[in-house]
Amino acid sequence: MASNVTNQSRNVFSKKLLADKEETLDDINLFSIMTVMSFLLSVPLMLYLEGIKFSPSYVQSTGVNLQELCVKAAIAGTCFHFYQQVSYSLLARISPVTHSVANSVKRVVVIVSSVIFFRTPISPINALGTGLALLGVFLYSRFKKAKPKAKAA
Repeated sequence: MASNVTNQSRNVFSKKLLADKEETLDDINLFSIMTVMSFLLSVPLMLYLEGIKFSPSYVQSTGVNLQELCVKAAIAGTCFHFYQQVSYSLLARISPVTHSVANSVKRVVVIVSSVIFFRTPISPINALGTGLALLGVFLYSRFKKAKPKAKAA
């Protein structure tokens, strides 16, 4: 729930910055600034919580292949970077609410795909949450279609 609240708050805040016509900040520049800021805010927390556990010698002592770990982390980071970049480009073109609903659909698709392809067991509470997300998306789409269009002057 906290993840959803912070994610949607970020979307609304970002959309307000993107909609400001006086500023020259576009979606890619905003994404870049937010990425650098989040990195700078996360590093002290990471060092405090992880500390020495993050050193290469500690990782190797646990038996983990450090080179493989770095390659996988680089691939995951690159994929997430491009996902976020597409997300910000999309946010510049649609409303934050539509963006949030699309994000909910994405999460449901990931959960359902995991259940189907990987045979991941799902608890009743997970099924309820997935069903609620689908119901919310369905109701949003119905209300959006029912809303009368504003006529151009």
